[in-house]
Formats: sequence, C-alpha cells, structure tokens
Amino acid sequence: MAHARLVVGGVGSDVGKTTVSTGLMGALARRGLRVQGFKVGPDYIDPTYHRLASGRPSYNLDTWLMGEAGVMETFVSAMGEADIGVVEGVMGLFDGSTPSSDAQSTSEVARLLRAPVVLVVDVRGVGRSAAAQVLGYAKMAQGYSISGVVLNRVGGEGHAAICKSAIEEVTGIPVVGALKNNPTLELSSRHLGLHLAGEQREKLGIIVDEVEGSVDIDRIIQIAWEAPPLGGVNMDSGGASAAVVNVKVGVALDDAFAFYYEDNFRMLRKLGAQLVFFSPEGDRQPPDVDALYIGGGYPELKVEALEANTSMRHSIKKLVEGGLPVYAECGGLMYLGRSIETADGEKHGMVGVFDIDTALTRRLTIGYTELEPIADTPFTQVGETLRGHEFHYSEARSVPSDCRFAYKVRHGRGIIGGFDGCLSHGALASYTHLHFTGHPNFAKRFIEAAKRGRHR
Repeated sequence: MAHARLVVGGVGSDVGKTTVSTGLMGALARRGLRVQGFKVGPDYIDPTYHRLASGRPSYNLDTWLMGEAGVMETFVSAMGEADIGVVEGVMGLFDGSTPSSDAQSTSEVARLLRAPVVLVVDVRGVGRSAAAQVLGYAKMAQGYSISGVVLNRVGGEGHAAICKSAIEEVTGIPVVGALKNNPTLELSSRHLGLHLAGEQREKLGIIVDEVEGSVDIDRIIQIAWEAPPLGGVNMDSGGASAAVVNVKVGVALDDAFAFYYEDNFRMLRKLGAQLVFFSPEGDRQPPDVDALYIGGGYPELKVEALEANTSMRHSIKKLVEGGLPVYAECGGLMYLGRSIETADGEKHGMVGVFDIDTALTRRLTIGYTELEPIADTPFTQVGETLRGHEFHYSEARSVPSDCRFAYKVRHGRGIIGGFDGCLSHGALASYTHLHFTGHPNFAKRFIEAAKRGRHR
C-alpha cells in the first residue's frame, strides 16, 4: 500500500517544527494536493494549525494512548483520500517517555510508518557545528532515514551557505530549505502552548509564503514518495461515518472548550452518534441531546462569560441531576465544579455538579497517566486499565471526603490523593484526557449510556 509521507522532526523543542510543518502543508495544498496532517503525541493545539493550512482535520499519533496498531490504523484510514501525509513530530526526534528507548517519540512513529524524516535544525549561533548535530541524529535513526534538513533561524545567505555546505559534506544529507531568523514567523504562545490557529490566521499565511519561497517543495514531494509501501494494516480504525444515527451527543466547542481528538469524533460517529456542537459561553442552553461531551481547553480565560451564562450552567446541572450521561475532561471538570479561581485570586461560580473548587497555579502538571477503575461506571469497568495524559496549570481544592472517584491513579497525578474521575449521577469528569482509539469500549459504553438516556 503506497502512501506518500514524511515526518517533520526536530533537534529539540522550539526549533520550528510547527512553522515548517504547517508551512509545508499550506504550500503543498496550494499545488492542489490533498494534504493529510498528523501530530505525534498528545497535542490539541498544533492540529488546529494543520487543519487551517491543509483544509483537512489532523490526527494524533501516540502509542501510549492508541497502541502501535491504533497508530497504524489511524494513519492508513486518514490517508485513504489524501495524496500526501505530513507528520509533525514532538520535542526532539528521540525524546519520549524513557531515556533508554524511543518509546512515545517522533522516532518511534517514523519507524512504525517507515517514513523518511525531514529534520529541522535551529542554526542560531552555529556554523559547521550544525553538521555534527545532524550526523549524530542520522546515526541514531533506526528503521527510517533522515532524508532532508531544513535550517531555521538563519542569519542570512552567507550563514545558510556555511551550514548547508558543512551538513552536506559531512553527512551526505541534502539541505532542502533555509528559513530566515524572522520574528514575524514566530508563533505566539501562552501557558498551555501555542495560541489556537484561528487567533493567528494572518501569520499562518505569512509562514506558508515563506516556506513556499525558502524550501524546495519539489524535493519534499520526492522525499515523501520515496517512502516504502505499508502492508498488513487493518483499515477498520473507526474512520467511517455511521450509516444510521442512533443518538445525539452535544459537544461543547468554543474558545473555552476546544481540546478534542479528531479520532474521538470519528469513533463516536461510527458508533451511531450525531455530534451537535454548542457553546457553554455563548448559547443560552445546551441542545436537546442524549449525552454531553465537554472537553478541555481554556475555561480559565473565559470565566467571566461562563459564570455570567447562568441559564447554561443551571440547565446543565439540571440535566446531570436528571441522569443525562456526561463525560468531561480537564477544562470540562473545572467547568462542572463549584468554582474556578483565577491567578489573581478571584473566584467565579461554575455549574456545581461536583462540590470541588479548582484554582490556577504556577505549577504545570503534564505527562502520561495510567488509571485503574475502582468502581463500575456507565463508561468503565473494574479490571480495565486506561491510558491517557494530563496537561494543566490548575489544581483541585476543597474536595469533599465523600467524593466518589472512578479511578485509582497508577501513573500520574489525577485530582487528589492518587485518585481521578469524579462521579455524580450519570456524569464522569477527570483531569485525564483519553483517546478513544486506545479505549474503544469506553466510547461504546458512552454511546450505550446515551441510548439509555434517550428513554429516561
């Protein structure tokens, strides 16, 4: 099975992987190619740039969350109607969950996909030394090749020529592009990463223009087509839409709640769900649905509007108390709690499904999680193991002693005291984010609960 594909890896974080990846996607799309974007690791923000640049949803690839089979199936399924795939890496090429292997790294995904790597190198302050860096990365690569190098933040044509000559002479790997050290190409960030793509739409156009003019796009296409065929992959990854809609699931989606995996949406649709998107910030009440899905995001940046929308808050609380199935993650947990305290100490009232308060802190909680269900819930069963991730600058406070928890945390932090997943009526809310490709039974039970909820 032939799929033109490449991985954009980096020598570290903040070297320009997102700039190069989205620029390439946009430049390839301008040539009339159907470009499919992917992101290595548990990232919600970078895929929004991919979607804006390519015009297609972008999918995450992470073996901790999805397993190796899930990564392969998602890739092949998403590539079904695409001409070329561009996979943006995470951190440095070999950085993952352990120092002793490439587990959960960009390198692991490149090896699984048998995809050539285009390496992004930040060359500020170096010349010939850039060749030593590329040589080391090339020697560590196993099961794939580093087929091209893009220089980023070059000081000028002379600087680019020095780096290019040294890299090609020492390693034999072609330098296929060089981007200027230009502040207008830098994507702005905040506490959980880059701003969402819609907030930097104009800058993204500038980036595509720069990449199109500074990178050999023809060589990039050639590299992608040099990837060997993939074989023996199960195509049934949950990508197809369901033929019959059985339930309606309301999905909170606005500036406060925007962290969702595209695969989660695809799986819910395949299971018979019509997704009805709504805004807890702007709409007066949730839609008439059989279940609610409230993902993560930035509720802390929208606390005033969320608090002011009392009709929405009261409606959601009434629905939960009436038994409506609700699944919430991270920002959704904060919203369903009693209050959110901002960094300046101001408290804002939220839905109040759970008698817990959350507060913004300066401490970042980030990493993979492993959860053990300690009670049967509408979505989980005792004896299972769930793998996810957590990423937030908030913490739970005033958690009542009789709080009902769904999970014991084997790995990670959770809500408090080694537990995660608050339960109330038919609602489950946790700090952990789940990828449904790795936990299809969770998604199936969620839809089954929605079907039962329809007849409540």
